[in-house]
Amino acid sequence: MLQKVRAFQQEDVDKVSEIFKNVIDGWSKKALSDSLANDSIKSFVLEDEKNVVAFISYLVSDDAELVFVVTDKEKQRKGYGEYLLKETLSQINLPCVLEVRESNISAIRLYEKLGFEMLGKRKNFYQNPTETAIIYKRDV
Repeated sequence: MLQKVRAFQQEDVDKVSEIFKNVIDGWSKKALSDSLANDSIKSFVLEDEKNVVAFISYLVSDDAELVFVVTDKEKQRKGYGEYLLKETLSQINLPCVLEVRESNISAIRLYEKLGFEMLGKRKNFYQNPTETAIIYKRDV
């Protein structure tokens, strides 16, 4: 399985917005395009045989805040998200924090597998549906 991680580019917006259609809080095409102009946001895609199959984005400040790790619905549970997350974490030389829906058990298992530790919870953080966010952190 050929895999290539590369920087997210304008020509990826349409494909990534298709991937986001299955994400409750996903970014719109405009938000994806706007993120390219924001120096604080770093985003990457994972290609499999020239098709974008996963997307990751994080904010950089004193730490890295993971905003999204999203895999194409047809490619989920095949290791693509984990591969992209591992590759990205290996490049970030900062502590990394994230929030995840309490019901997203597969993501929670992945984060814990990769060394993230729970810091706490934010009740009613997410909308549509209303749900608690679990906050995780991974040190360098």
